[in-house]
Formats: sequence, structure tokens, C-alpha cells
Amino acid sequence: FWIEPVQRAEFDADLAVVLKELDAMHLDTKVADAFLILSRSDDGQDMERFCEILSTVGTSIVIDMTYNHWNEGYNLIRNQGIGYVRVERIIRPFLDMFSEFMRKKRANNVAMVFMNARDASEAMQQMLTGYAFRTLVLDASQTDPGQDFVERIRALRPTPTYVALFARGAAMNGLFERVQKDGLFERPAEWHFVFLDARDRVFKYKRQAELSTRFTLNPRAMCRSMGMPDLYCGSGFTMQRGMLLNVLRSLINAATMSPVFPAPIYQDCNVTGSSGEAGEADEASAAADSSWLDLVHWSNFLAYAEPLDRYPEDFPDPVPGLSFAINISAGYYSSEHEAKTDLAAWSSVGQLRLLNETLSPARRFFRIGTAESVPWSYLKRNERTGELIRDKNGAPIWEGYCIDFISRLAQKLNFEYKIVAPEVGHMGEVNEHGEWDGVVGDLVRGETDLAIAALKMYSEREEVIDFLPPYYEQTGISIVIRKPVRKTSLFKFMTVLRLEVWLSIVAALIGTAIMIWFMDKYSPYSSRNNRAAYPYACREFTLRESFWFSLTSFTPQGGGEAPKAISGRMLVAAYWLFVVLMLATFTANLAAFLTVERMQTPVQSLEQLARQSRINYTVVRESDTHQYFINMKFAEDTLYRMWKELALNASKDFKKFRIWDYPIKEQYGHILLAINSSRPVADAREGFANVDAHQNADYAFIHDSAEIKYEITRNCNLTEVGEVFAEQPYAVAVQQGSHLGDELSYAILELQKDRFFEELKAKYWNQSNLRNCPLSEDQEGITLESLGGVFIATLFGLVLAMITLSLEVLYYRRKKNKLEAPITQVRPLDTTAPSAATTAGKPQAWHIPTEEKPPLSEMPVKVSPPPSFEAATFRGKKMPPKVTLGDGKFKPRHGLHSRRNLGATGDSSHVGYME
Repeated sequence: FWIEPVQRAEFDADLAVVLKELDAMHLDTKVADAFLILSRSDDGQDMERFCEILSTVGTSIVIDMTYNHWNEGYNLIRNQGIGYVRVERIIRPFLDMFSEFMRKKRANNVAMVFMNARDASEAMQQMLTGYAFRTLVLDASQTDPGQDFVERIRALRPTPTYVALFARGAAMNGLFERVQKDGLFERPAEWHFVFLDARDRVFKYKRQAELSTRFTLNPRAMCRSMGMPDLYCGSGFTMQRGMLLNVLRSLINAATMSPVFPAPIYQDCNVTGSSGEAGEADEASAAADSSWLDLVHWSNFLAYAEPLDRYPEDFPDPVPGLSFAINISAGYYSSEHEAKTDLAAWSSVGQLRLLNETLSPARRFFRIGTAESVPWSYLKRNERTGELIRDKNGAPIWEGYCIDFISRLAQKLNFEYKIVAPEVGHMGEVNEHGEWDGVVGDLVRGETDLAIAALKMYSEREEVIDFLPPYYEQTGISIVIRKPVRKTSLFKFMTVLRLEVWLSIVAALIGTAIMIWFMDKYSPYSSRNNRAAYPYACREFTLRESFWFSLTSFTPQGGGEAPKAISGRMLVAAYWLFVVLMLATFTANLAAFLTVERMQTPVQSLEQLARQSRINYTVVRESDTHQYFINMKFAEDTLYRMWKELALNASKDFKKFRIWDYPIKEQYGHILLAINSSRPVADAREGFANVDAHQNADYAFIHDSAEIKYEITRNCNLTEVGEVFAEQPYAVAVQQGSHLGDELSYAILELQKDRFFEELKAKYWNQSNLRNCPLSEDQEGITLESLGGVFIATLFGLVLAMITLSLEVLYYRRKKNKLEAPITQVRPLDTTAPSAATTAGKPQAWHIPTEEKPPLSEMPVKVSPPPSFEAATFRGKKMPPKVTLGDGKFKPRHGLHSRRNLGATGDSSHVGYME
């Protein structure tokens, strides 16, 4: 036997079993074997060992099981008349079948995993004939670092469309367990299980691997083709063992049928012929010695394989190799129907026969790179705790504008995808060694097939990747601050004037009231002191009336009747002028105060932000915005240095450089200094949180304008100020020269035509969310919180009036109860009755009772006031029939008319006054 080094382990075991089986068959022939392991070195060791075997052991036939033809050895045994049988690679039928199946499915890249080094080597030899798809051959038996097949498949870029496991039934369980344990088995339809023996029934992961294609053998048909019992193809059976058994059995039968039993041929390689006749005689004898091979009748299990174009051109007649004739069926298991669905059948003597009309190719699979950036692509989190929300497999869930875009693109182009976030960096920056990180770095290194993220089109990025048509036309940098929280006060209207002004107004009111009372009391021309000039009822300006007049002068109704004296009127006129001016001043200042407060905004542009020092501002650390200000400062410094060199080194026209101001504003240097002093934040979430925490609107966040607009729709406290600057588009990126570029570009243009991106913009920048925000004073006018003090003052006046009314009622009732006992009812005085003003020589007043009380019959008539009382009291009005007086105590008052004694006699009328 000629074998390869990788065949040694299994060959020894299989040959030992086969020899025992031949002995059990009692074929009356003993097989003595020897094997030569070909190293294919240039030192001739293979030929030396072969010559040693020929000279010591001898051989009747050589069975060649190597992968490549050995010309030197073949020429030697041909000259010596030694029989030669070539056996094809054991795994070749499976590879032929799988290759044809993949062609039907239009596969473009496939990873094939083999259970041992021998099968992997045979697959590598098969690659020399060429596959119609890109192939990666992996050896599952290798455990060295970096050689584990699971790690290599996971790290493979681009990700293979299909993965095939080639193993025997028992070994297939172990391979699948490793795949499933490491989370590599994600898309069952893309996995294929090729069983290299008839023991597919021992595979215990049928339900876990449902929808995966399985290639199986029919053990009964295979055993019948070998003429063996059905149980022979069960436990312990391998294809190599079956090949050796059938080849040796067929050779023994042919040798037995031969007239001359083939004897072993011995040859000393050092002895060579001396003439041409001897050579021709050797060839004739060699042909006679190997003629018994014409009697060989191979079993139905064996068949000659189709020759492959692998031999050198100097060997024109390649010897066909023996292979096994088997039928392989392809199908998948479905737990829904609990049965296997057959897809195709393959025969080594025929072609692949489809049992279904077509074999649908698996959906293409792409690794799409993205990075977390709200609202483009972000991880779903719990709104309360902020923890990541994961799917049933434990993977984080992505959301956002780009995620919806990816989903629609996958639906349109019929592919599956996996979102890959960069392990280092964010969108992509280049270091001093020219190496990229982030999304761009993964795309450059082939970790991803395309990138759909908030990726801006920069010239340095275009040097290493290709950008497709933009999916978001223009975005830039903007400023966000918190809406200032205006201090609400119920007495906000009183803040229009300062406290000293209000105190001055109160002092003016009090002083004016006192002066009005003083002038009305002491002026001889006031209505109080000049009754003759004002016989009608006039307003008497007591101290109380003076205060009331001063207070009501501030109302549109006015203070009422003014003083009669010229001095008092002059004072009132001056006071009225003061009132008009103060009311006009208050009204104008109140309107201006409320208007300016509404229109007040901390900053309106980046220039204003740079010039002020009250508001702190920052950016996200190492973001595109941060890099923008770094680049702008570098540009300012470069231009200043160039201008300085140009101005200082000017030898001619020096006066042209005589300027007072530097033509380039150095604002970006100040901005970057302020940003560094405020410390850049780690991410946008932290930046927006800092802005929301500063209720005095003294903190600003400079960030991507699209993200700021999105956050404003979700947070009613934030507002965008200024215009958007540094505008650039967002676009999809692919590897340079990628075949996906044209296909994706056409799909993006179609989505633009269908207004898909406008729908996404309306979804994530939903302005209707702002309707849920509470209206500010700018939108709803002055609130009750600002002018509530006016209503409180009115309510206070009402409460005070009610309290005063209660006190008045209580005072009146108390006084009435006190006056009810001494009340005396009198009637008018009868002037015709004789006067009894004196009694016992003692004069008496009309209102003073006598000491001695006479009997009722002799009681004198009560004296009434003189007739002038009616004229003085009722002023011409009709006197009521009864007059109720007080407690009977009269208080004389000396005024313009003196009181008379009621008991005096005389012709003139008696006049008196009563209070």
C-alpha cells in the first residue's frame, strides 16, 4: 500500500479489521501486507524504502491510496510487471455531491469543517480541481491557539454564506455541541451536516438543527451493493474499511480464477539491464505477470471515478481510480411536521437529481457595522433603570433611524444581517500609525461588509473606504441649552418698580392726605369755614375723607368732590399730575418688563457664545464635533503664523500690512479653551443631562444638530439656539471596490424616490410630541402665577371689607342695647300754654325733670324745644309725628348762634341746637 502520512492512523486500524474479516470468510488465501508512507522528499528516501520492500518482502500488487501520483514508483512497478490499483480519495464522492449541491444554490463562499486531518487534507487536494465558490477548509481536530475552527469561522470576513460539517455520526454530535456552545449556530438554513457513514440516526440534535440540510446514506442499499448483511454497515463501519474489504476480496477472487496464481515479485533496484533487448523482454514479462488483473470483477460497491486533470503532462495515460458507488440524499428535518423533507438525491454514477423544483439559495448574510448614536442607532434600555433590554438569546436590541433603514434594505435586497459595534473607538479616527478604529476601522479590516451609521463623509475616510449616496442630506453642529426657568411670583407686577419707589408713592399719598385735611381745616375759604358761601351740603375733608380722596385719585373714577379753597385745589391738581405720571410710568414699564422677559434668550449664535463668560459649554470627548473645533483652532493658528511671517518679512509695500485688527477672528481658540475648562463629557446622554440640570440656562452643549433636534422632541426643557454650522451629509460606506456598492446605491436611490427617508424623519423627529409640552408664557400669554397678586389684593380687600362689616354690625348692636332703657318719647312744644319754666323760684330747663313728682293728674305738661328746633334740625322737611331722642343729655355748643335759656321770657323766638 502506498499511503500518505495523514492516513496512517486510520489505515492501520481499518486494515487490521479487514484482514480479520477476510479470514472469517475462508477464502483460502492469505494476505501479507506492507505499506509505504510517501514523504515525497527530494533525497530519494521513498524509492529506497520501496526498493527495500521489493527486495526483501516482494509484492504481487500495489494499491495506491495517495493523493498525488508517484511517477518514479509507478514506472518501476510497471517495468517489473507488478499489478497496480489506484484508489481515489475516500471523501471525494461527498465533496463532488456537496459541490454540485452548492452550485444549485448559487453559493459564493462556504466554510467546510472536517472531523480529522485526513479528511481535511483530502478536501485540500480536491480544491486543486477548483470549486465554483470560495472555500475555507478547517480541521476540527486541531486545538492549537488560533486554529480552533469555531474561532476561525467567527473571525472569518466576509462571513461565509454556508457552513458544512463533514463527520461520521458519533463525531457529528461533538462538532455540533462545540458550535452551539460558542453561539455560532445562529442561522440553521445556512448549515449543512454531511454524514460520512450510515449512522446519521445517532445524531441527537435533530430538533436543535431543524431546517438545516442533512446529507445521509442508505445503509441497507450500501450493504447490499457489497453483498454483506445489513448489520455490517452499522456500528464501526467506515467507508475506507468498506473500500479495502471490497478491493481485497475482488483481487483474491481474480487471483483464484487466474490459471497462474500471481506470485510475489522480488526486485533488486541496483540491478539494471545492459541492452535494449533486455528492456523489451522485461516489459513483455511484466505484461504477462500482471495479466491476471484482467480477471478482476469489482463489486457493485466499487466503480471507477471520473479522471481528474491533476497529473503532469508527461503522464498521458492517467490510471483511473476506484471509488465507491453510493447514493446520498439531501433533506432537512422540520419539527412542525416531525418528518424529514427530501430536497435532492445524488448518485456517484449519475448527477444530482432535485426532488423539489428548485433549491432556493440561502439569503445572503452581511455584517453591518454601526455605533451607538441617538437617534440613528442605539441600544434599547429600560426608561427607569437604564439597563439594557436583551432578546431571548441574550443579545442587546438595537433601535433607531439606521436600524429601520437596515431592516428595509434587507427586505428589499433579500439578505440577512448581523449588527456589529466596534470594540475600539466610535465612528472612526486614524492614529499616528495610519490605523483606523471604530466603524471605519472594522470596515477597512474586513470585520464588516458595510457600515450604516451616523457616518459623515470626510475626505480622509474616502481614502480608505467608499461612500454611497447620502441617506440624510445635511446635518451639522448646533447648540442646545435649557429653557430658562423664569422666577414666578404672585406679585410679579410689583417688581416693575423698586421698593423705594413704592415707598415714595405711599409717602406721597399719606403726605397729600394730611395736607388736604390741614388746608381744608384752616383755610377761611373752605366749605367748612365759609358756610355763607356754601349754604348747600358740601364735602367736609376730615382726616379720614382726605385719605380716601388721595387713595381714590389713583382710580379711573377719581377722588370725587375736590376742596373748595384755592390752596386745596392747587394741591389736588399737583397731586393729580403726580398720579397721572405714576400710572403712565407703571403701565409702560410693566409692558416693557413683560415683553423683554419673553424675548430674553441667553445666546443666539456661536459667536455670542464665544464672547460671553456666564454660560459654560462643552462637547463629547473625541467626537466629530470635538475634532471640528480642534481643526478650526489649528487653522486659525496656521493662518496667524502665515500672516505674521508675511507681514514681518514684507520688503515691499509694507504699508499694505499696516492694519489695526487681525483679519482672522480667534474665536475658535477661545471656544476650545472654554470647552477644555468645562471638561468634555463622555457621551451625548451625559451632555443632555447636564444641560437639563442647569435651570438658569447657564450651560450649553454643542453637538450634532440632528441628535439635538431629536432630543428636543423628547425633552420639553431643551431648546436649540443659533444656526446650524459645519453641515455635512450622512452616507452608507462599503469597502473599497466592493461589489455591493452599485447594488446598494441603486436601492438607496429607489428608497429616496419612494420617500422612505422622509417617513423615517417624520418618525424620529416627530414635532407632534411638542404638543404634549406645557405652554410657556411666550405662547400662552401672562399666566395667573405672574399676576395672581392682583387677585389676591382684591380678595384681601373683600375679606377686610367683610371683617369690617362684621365689626360694624357688632358695634351697632352693642350700642343699640345700651340706649334702649333711658329713651324718652316727647311731643312738640305747645307755645300757647303758660310757661312753667320756674318752680318754687328755681329755674328749670325744659329737658331737666323736677325733683318732686306730683300726681299724674297734676303733673305739668313736658316742655318741648322751641319752634326754631324744627327749622334747625329738619331743614324745612316735614317733621315726623314722633321724635326719639337720646339719653337726654344735651351738649351746648357755642358757634355762630348762641343758645338761649329755655325759661327766659321775651318777644323774640327762642333758638337752640341739639347734637
